[in-house]
Amino acid sequence: MKFYEKTWFLWLSLIFFAPVGIFLMWKQQRFAKVPRVILAVLFVFVFLVEVAVATSETPPPTTPAAQTSQQKGELQAPETPAEEPQGQAQAEKPLSAQATSAKGDASAPAVAPVAAEPTNSPVASGTLKVHFIDVGQADSILIQSGETAVLVDAGNNGDGNLVVNYLKAQGVTKLAAAIATHPHEDHIGGMDDVLNAFAVDKFYMPNATHTSQTFEDMINAANASGAKKIQVKAGLVMDVPGITGTFLAPVSSSYDDLNNHSAVLKITHGSTSFLLTGDAENISENEMLRNGNLQSTLLKVGHHRSDSSTTAAFLKAVSPKFAVISVGQENTYGHPTDAVLSRLVNAGVQVYRTDQAGTIIATSDGTTITMDKVASEVKANAPPANNTSAPATTTPKPSPAPEPAPTPARKPEPTPVPAESQAQHYVINTSSKKFHYPTCRSLPTKNRGDRDTTRDELINAGYSPCKICNP
Repeated sequence: MKFYEKTWFLWLSLIFFAPVGIFLMWKQQRFAKVPRVILAVLFVFVFLVEVAVATSETPPPTTPAAQTSQQKGELQAPETPAEEPQGQAQAEKPLSAQATSAKGDASAPAVAPVAAEPTNSPVASGTLKVHFIDVGQADSILIQSGETAVLVDAGNNGDGNLVVNYLKAQGVTKLAAAIATHPHEDHIGGMDDVLNAFAVDKFYMPNATHTSQTFEDMINAANASGAKKIQVKAGLVMDVPGITGTFLAPVSSSYDDLNNHSAVLKITHGSTSFLLTGDAENISENEMLRNGNLQSTLLKVGHHRSDSSTTAAFLKAVSPKFAVISVGQENTYGHPTDAVLSRLVNAGVQVYRTDQAGTIIATSDGTTITMDKVASEVKANAPPANNTSAPATTTPKPSPAPEPAPTPARKPEPTPVPAESQAQHYVINTSSKKFHYPTCRSLPTKNRGDRDTTRDELINAGYSPCKICNP
């Protein structure tokens, strides 16, 4: 008998190299057929496990001595004069561009210093800039984060070229989104010029129309642009990479006034946020109050700060640190009104006005917002103040009380007014004679009325406070 016919050799073959053992077991007709099949399956499995273990434990390749010495040289390279400027050039050049441009030129935004390895990813990914473009008695807002740009409104008909040129000056070559808040000419007038000048990925607007030629021009330009058209409603998330935005209004599908159709956008960047309200008036504000999520660091005051917007309850819910008003010099509407200015004064909000400061740029690093202009002295319809003296290339450092000008709430020092005597927005029930805060959970659905008045006046008129919200 040859050695490979012996039983001990068969078992060793099955254990250490199953294919040979299985071949011998079948050739020599060892065991009955059923045990033979079971043993073959079992040892095939064992063999596969052995192969898998052997391949997974393969030791990593040894680095050749020449390569090791080369790697050591690379680790020491930052200390050599030849490579140190390269690292500085790529890490410091964007920072210097940021320091010398408060306009936020998108062609050289800032990045945090990282490895000197080249990259095609957008720079300044940690910075968000919101430009409130001076278009007189109108609105136009540019939002930039890295290479992503979004435009909200485009001023009057005569502002189209101004807005287009401003965007180009900021390095904008395309728009991730263009937003027409509502169909009034002072918001969409220049939008057709923008849609014709730039590639636009998405075009947002509410379900509101107008018979004006301005509106028709915008719609024709939007159709020709190839942009995806999206209808705005409350709760819609803006689909733009690198910028987090949610629309809070319009809540309802129809209103008597086009202003209440305004697309209200909340931009969130880190722990900071911007609330851009278009021309939303108190009806829309009250709907947003019921939905919540209003608190924001900066408020773009609605409707150029007319009496119909920025109610006391809405301002309290937003609780902004900064407020920006886009308003024209010596406008015939009397904007901004004394009533709204007083509410902002009493809330201690720092106010910035385009009629006094020109274009205003707010920059967020995700933790704080800095403004490139000095806050206005809060005086209704005051002549333009010389508050553009701050260098356009310098972004002021955030501080509790800006030194260049007094805090708006300090001059003149308002006399404290009892809460009962302050005008606020209340919801009344004309049947039960109860009055509520707009945020009350038991607001009436019938016999409802809205009043901007004082608590004392409501009580004198025969109304009593709701026992749930206790206004």
